[in-house]
Amino acid sequence: MAEWTEARLRAELVGVGAALARKGLVRGREGNLSCRLERGRVLLTPKGADKGRLAAPELACCDVDGAPPAGASSEALLHLEVYRRCPEVAALVHAHPGQVLALDARGALPDGGGLPEAALVLGRIARVPVLPPGSLELAVACAEALRRAPVAVMARHGVVAAGRDAWEALERVEVLELVAAITLARRNAGPG
Repeated sequence: MAEWTEARLRAELVGVGAALARKGLVRGREGNLSCRLERGRVLLTPKGADKGRLAAPELACCDVDGAPPAGASSEALLHLEVYRRCPEVAALVHAHPGQVLALDARGALPDGGGLPEAALVLGRIARVPVLPPGSLELAVACAEALRRAPVAVMARHGVVAAGRDAWEALERVEVLELVAAITLARRNAGPG
């Protein structure tokens, strides 16, 4: 049973990576994905992998309370820290959606875009200040943000979304990108 579950979760991460790339939410080797396994283990995308071309066997596995494995994503520490501090989180997606990054460059967060459905999917949106990528400081700040909200915008670094599975985390990134596009369009249109 556990082997089947791990195989299914590996396939899920591969599918979510392909969807992220297809939708332009990551480009090339950026971003990373993870999910919880049974017995306190975590699956992580490998360092430098093209998320649109992941293969299930290349996903790294480690203990949630251990150190990131050699060859794991540059943000593996962030993923592990979230899982340690947020036991309800089952999967994480870190992406670099263009509209969210453009809005972040203006020092703003998406405002909901007037879509009540967005509020249902996103809930609260947290913001994490500029911190060094791959650092323990960033990992702790993201974990604390995701204790309060299911999605966090990391200043100058992208988005991290949590979910009950990787598909739910992906949906949050997609909706956040849509809401950011609507927010930018309204701001660019000016008053009226």
